[in-house]
Amino acid sequence: MPSTTSHIRNLTLVLGLAIVSLIGPASPAKASPDASASIINGRPASIGKWPWQVAVASSSSRKPGKSPWFRTFCGGSVVAPTVVLTASHCALEMVKGQVGDFSVIAGRTNLNDAGAGQEVLISQIYFPLTNAGKIRYRTDQGWDVSLLRLAAPLAQEPVKLLGPDEQDIVKPGRRLIETGWGTTITGRNFYPKSLRVGGTNIQPGSICRNQVGSRYFTTTKQICLGDSRGKQANCYGDSGGPAVVATTEGYRQVGVTSFGTSDNCAGLIPNVDVLVGGSPVRNWIRQGVQTLAGIDPVGSGGTAAPVHGLCHIPAVRGLTMRQARNRMRANGCSRFRVKRLGRGNRISRLPALAGWLWDRKKPIRLVVGGR
Repeated sequence: MPSTTSHIRNLTLVLGLAIVSLIGPASPAKASPDASASIINGRPASIGKWPWQVAVASSSSRKPGKSPWFRTFCGGSVVAPTVVLTASHCALEMVKGQVGDFSVIAGRTNLNDAGAGQEVLISQIYFPLTNAGKIRYRTDQGWDVSLLRLAAPLAQEPVKLLGPDEQDIVKPGRRLIETGWGTTITGRNFYPKSLRVGGTNIQPGSICRNQVGSRYFTTTKQICLGDSRGKQANCYGDSGGPAVVATTEGYRQVGVTSFGTSDNCAGLIPNVDVLVGGSPVRNWIRQGVQTLAGIDPVGSGGTAAPVHGLCHIPAVRGLTMRQARNRMRANGCSRFRVKRLGRGNRISRLPALAGWLWDRKKPIRLVVGGR
């Protein structure tokens, strides 16, 4: 894939297509919360297990002679046969073109496998708009969503959004699964041709709010994500893609990949997704998909397993090792690994930000001494 402006950290991307203001089913796949690492430090995936995942790309007419892998710049999810959900910042790049300039690639594990799946042109793009007719995302990152209407239907199974009666599933510690063709090497543009899968956890919203400020993070429209084992990071090229959760009624989409708080996609720096499995964003998507395709994209009746096996990493920097151990144990963290660095007997470094939900099975690495 080329290194372009579409690969900035909050991966950017409206066509000379219609921008329309919107107010505001196949059987579910078998669900299991089995992803243990994310797209960076993730593993190969088959599109057959994650059929709603699509690539958003420049069309072959816009970039003749270039492979589908080269043309791809974002991800998305099928929410109806003729509608794909993606990030607003992905769609904004498209207004620079014309009808026929952009497409969606579906049903392919390997993007260059032309014999599999479909590549369908995007015919219209829809954004959440203000009362004044302005794109909401330009002033509010919590509205980083858009709907892509396709010129022909896709055969792939749509994913359902998390429903209002399933809202209790969205809680700190919940394991989500992410898929995409984004870069797999931290701090580098190294894009795989084949799909990758991995996992992340919902972290306390205060962590992201402290990182980026309340102007860029609100708990009503966004979720804070970070791996409980410190490996997770979706990255450049994953924008617009889905974060899903396994429920008793199949997978539900909870988030749309929006932006990261680190330029190099570090595993211990949180990422931010739009909370598409929560009001008010879900209401806009629901009405939009119903208007465009006559289908309700919202699920109902699902439950998920209890969240367990995690502890909160407390603020212990500056404390002695004994003080730090006592405070950590009070927060449910009991496994430690200590590294001594130079002089001093106080904690100088932690493996994650204070408040981070950490896997109790993995030792917490503390640095004593130094700066």
